[in-house]
Amino acid sequence: METDHIVPRSEGGLDDIENAIAVCFECHAEIHAYNNQHPRGRKFTPDELQLHKTQWLKVCQENPAALVPSGALDSDVGPIQALIDELEYNDVVAKRNKDFRVENGRGAEFIDDQFRRAIRLGAISLLDDALKSQILQAYAAMHRANKAVAAEFQEHVVSYGRGHLRDLAEKGVNEATPLITSALRSLFEHLGIKDGQRDQ
Repeated sequence: METDHIVPRSEGGLDDIENAIAVCFECHAEIHAYNNQHPRGRKFTPDELQLHKTQWLKVCQENPAALVPSGALDSDVGPIQALIDELEYNDVVAKRNKDFRVENGRGAEFIDDQFRRAIRLGAISLLDDALKSQILQAYAAMHRANKAVAAEFQEHVVSYGRGHLRDLAEKGVNEATPLITSALRSLFEHLGIKDGQRDQ
């Protein structure tokens, strides 16, 4: 994307946001290339460009999902909402797996399907740096915990006992737990969702 002047500076256009329009490289090359002495191609007037800008800003504000290529979304839920749902599930898993000394206190793995989807669609890159960092750290911790839990479970099955891997698995889950909770809280704050408003 590039930025163009709706009214060219050579015609008195100002260098301000009201006179700016975001365009792709090809459109930028075409917008002001029309030659009145040799009329071929398409002529864009300042009024047309302003109308295009107004229409696209409205689409971005009211229906941003329309900008995602067809087939890129595999559900009606946006990537950030799906990420929240996944983090909520992983929060439950973390709390369930917290104490490996309890026989039924472990088992489920953390999942990252929606995290991968959000990265693929570029949704993570749109978040501010602090929130993006929290989410990345939470998923990195979950990935490490998954490896430790799998290793501990394999040792338990093979030896019918608990070795040092139990402590590593428990440590991994316990490290991931506050990071998941923190990422969820920050996502809610970013979206302006307060406690008790989650499902409203």
